[in-house]
Amino acid sequence: MISRSFLNFNKEILFGEIGTLIGIQIVDIISFAFKVKVRLIPYLTVLGAIVFGSLFWLFTRVYDKSKEGRYTIKKLLQDMEYFTPASAILTFLIYYPTLFFGTKYFLRHNRRLEFSTITSQLIAFLLFITAINVYRYVLLKVTKKKL
Repeated sequence: MISRSFLNFNKEILFGEIGTLIGIQIVDIISFAFKVKVRLIPYLTVLGAIVFGSLFWLFTRVYDKSKEGRYTIKKLLQDMEYFTPASAILTFLIYYPTLFFGTKYFLRHNRRLEFSTITSQLIAFLLFITAINVYRYVLLKVTKKKL
């Protein structure tokens, strides 16, 4: 049976991904409106993903913990102590390179901007969610720490 904490953990990541999608679409709109050079778009895509994804994840995490009555700044910081380094490493080793190089690849092969960024994001997210859940499982088995 799937635990409530597993569902909440993945829901928070999914909402972060929704924020990422919004950030990427804002970059798409800005890139189109200001006729940004194609070579700059992958960099801007990653920047939009970082800002909006982080904000949406944080808001969802605080909301979930507040709803459970378990929100404190101390608890949030303790969770982030285990989550943030692993998330950052996986994000910078898997997610953003996949997003960057995927967008670059699709743009070079004459794909539309929206197709390039959304397809790259989907591939990156699937790789990331798999990796972060493996980390969460190992963390639980080794340290008994739940995220």
